[in-house]
Amino acid sequence: MEKIKRAVHFDFHTMPGIDNFGETFDAEKFAERLSECHVDYINMFARCNIGFSYYPTKLGTVYPNMKGNLLGDVIKECRKRGIGVTAYLNGGLNHQLMIDRPEFMKVHKDGTVYKADRINDNFFRSPCFNTGYRQYLLDEIKEILGQNPDGIFCDCLMPESCYCPSCVKKMKEAGIDINDDSKVFSFALDTLREVFSDIRAVVPKDKRLILNSHPYDDLYWHQSHVEIECLCTDAQWGYDYLPAIAPYYRHFKDNLIYMNGRFVRGWNDFGGVKTKAAIENDVYDALFFGYVPSIGDRLHPAYGVDEELFDFVKEIYEFVISLEPYTDGTTPRSEAAILRNKITHKNARSFLSEGDRGAARMLAELKVSYDVVNEDMDFDKYKLLILPDNIEITDKLNDKLKSYKGSILSSGKSFRDDSIWDYLTEVSDDESISAYYQSGSNVRAMYTDGIKMKSEYSIADRIEPYYDAHFDGLHGYCYLPYRKCEGYSAAALCGNRAHISFKVFESYLKYGGIFHKKLVKEIFDILLPERIISSDSLPSTARASVLTSDNYDVLHIKATCPEHRGKIGVVEEHNVLAPGLEITIDGEYSQVYAIPQKENVDFDVHNGKTQITLPKICGYQAFYLKK
Repeated sequence: MEKIKRAVHFDFHTMPGIDNFGETFDAEKFAERLSECHVDYINMFARCNIGFSYYPTKLGTVYPNMKGNLLGDVIKECRKRGIGVTAYLNGGLNHQLMIDRPEFMKVHKDGTVYKADRINDNFFRSPCFNTGYRQYLLDEIKEILGQNPDGIFCDCLMPESCYCPSCVKKMKEAGIDINDDSKVFSFALDTLREVFSDIRAVVPKDKRLILNSHPYDDLYWHQSHVEIECLCTDAQWGYDYLPAIAPYYRHFKDNLIYMNGRFVRGWNDFGGVKTKAAIENDVYDALFFGYVPSIGDRLHPAYGVDEELFDFVKEIYEFVISLEPYTDGTTPRSEAAILRNKITHKNARSFLSEGDRGAARMLAELKVSYDVVNEDMDFDKYKLLILPDNIEITDKLNDKLKSYKGSILSSGKSFRDDSIWDYLTEVSDDESISAYYQSGSNVRAMYTDGIKMKSEYSIADRIEPYYDAHFDGLHGYCYLPYRKCEGYSAAALCGNRAHISFKVFESYLKYGGIFHKKLVKEIFDILLPERIISSDSLPSTARASVLTSDNYDVLHIKATCPEHRGKIGVVEEHNVLAPGLEITIDGEYSQVYAIPQKENVDFDVHNGKTQITLPKICGYQAFYLKK
């Protein structure tokens, strides 16, 4: 399949009662506008989560006021201009069908089919895949394929326990105790895995397929490419989501797409358009991690695209095109790997842990080049492996850690009583969040729980408070000064292994204690003294990554970062880095210039490293480094 480079995802969930539906929509003008904006691929709606179809359907319900074949016309006009079209349908929601076929509905444990919030929660009523809905969905996909799209995007295939008669009957036949919540959820997840396979069998191999769901480890082999969904201003994701997930997903496929959005509030935000700088920031993030951008929009049911947004898209994608001769085919250089728990029945509904997000943020601020891996992946190509806070040490992982020759930093409850941690003694669970640690002369708060441990290799002492938080009937003890060390360690380092006793990465994400990052940096300086990127002058808010190809590397410098306003991060304008800052890259390069401008920059090569003096950077700048 030809690689997608510049995409747009159109959201289109249309309530009944739009009396001028499609009033100004013209498929030819729509496709021409996309072409003018250098878009080469779109996700276009075939059927929305309300349950309306936008092509002539014999199975479902056409939107009442629709004339003609909206999906088919868009596919035809886009194809004339070389624009690919994947047809979108919501596999996990179809409200109109649930009204017409209530026997397809999912039943909750309390016997209800509706959730409490019927306005703001789209999932207040949803279908069950163990009813006739599964075959209906497969037949619907076949019907949509009759419109000849380039692929299928099947959304919201989420694992959720169901107690409908069909599920209960199947569970009892399988000997599953329906009073055991974990086993009921496992059954639901296994059902969803079957649905993944069923859909893949229906969609031809020469068609693209995205199953938007969790857990990704269970479905990636069905996918044609990676498409990460992340609306940074939505609390479900936030700006810390992509840095923790993009380095993980790039292990699975070559064509990597980052689907961001123009919205201020969420996918249902008709009137919200972020600033151009904010949308550019999302695109910079895509380039930074080796992805290509997809900008999410909501098509108005009567008036079509937001013209201001597409003015932005045109300018932004012109810039992306100017970088493609350099960025196409590059892959990341990484020296460290953050380990994440492998997806299981227990954590299938989780996006990321706070430890995952905190570790990614801290490494990015420290300019450590990292990947994210699970226990099935190769560890040996990394110099440093990080086990943040709550990693389950399975037998398989434990065996791999024993044979791993690189350095290991673990933290919190990422511990197992085995040889990897033989430098720790008297280890026990610690649920207290009131303890402190002392490194040098400073005593600092942990803020999180973890383990209690002793070690002759201690590099930071655990300092006990006078008391833990409690109420004694007279006073609520919330003022908890530190007292003394009772022989326990807060951090220990032995050879190429180190452990921090508390959940240092979760704590950093939640509370932003710079002293936590300082502790981790001191350990990195020992475990990973030689790094791909080093800089004493770039601020912590700036980001740097190096992507490589056979004859050259590309250095990405990103200056823009969100400002916290109220409850969300906001990018109103780009941050600027003053000229003269320096960055050192591992490797001896013969030429360095800014791209796409091809403007030479000052650099100095010495002892296998190249020190680059950076020009003024507004928002983002890439550099060509010739090997």
